Formats: sequence, C-alpha cells, structure tokens
Amino acid sequence: MSVKQTWSDFVSAMAVWGGGVFVIMFYHKKVGMPSEWMPQVVFGSFLLVAILAPIGSLLWRRVIRRA
Repeated sequence: MSVKQTWSDFVSAMAVWGGGVFVIMFYHKKVGMPSEWMPQVVFGSFLLVAILAPIGSLLWRRVIRRA
C-alpha cells in the first residue's frame, strides 16, 4: 500500500470535485437550486470528498481489490 497512491487518489477526487463545483456555478439556477445554497453545497461537498476519498482509496486497495 502506497501513501503516494492514496495521495494521488485524493488529488484526483479533488479535481473531479472542483470540476463539479465549476459546472454547478453556471447551472445551479437551471436545476432549481437557489444561490443561497451554494456555500453550503460547496463547503459541505468539499468536506465529504476530502474525508471519503482517502477512506475509499484505502478500502479499495486493501479490501475490495484483494477479494
């Protein structure tokens, strides 16, 4: 298990998250999301991704992939 690989997975997850935030900045009105929700959506989703990305990476490499 490589710490480098977990870090790489984390950076990839953050890049995907950033792309999603960028898209939602332009289309949140079209999907019916009020502008007031944007800070909660951005920071809440950041926390979820930042916490779950390393956990998911470790689970994938140690448990799921070995089975």
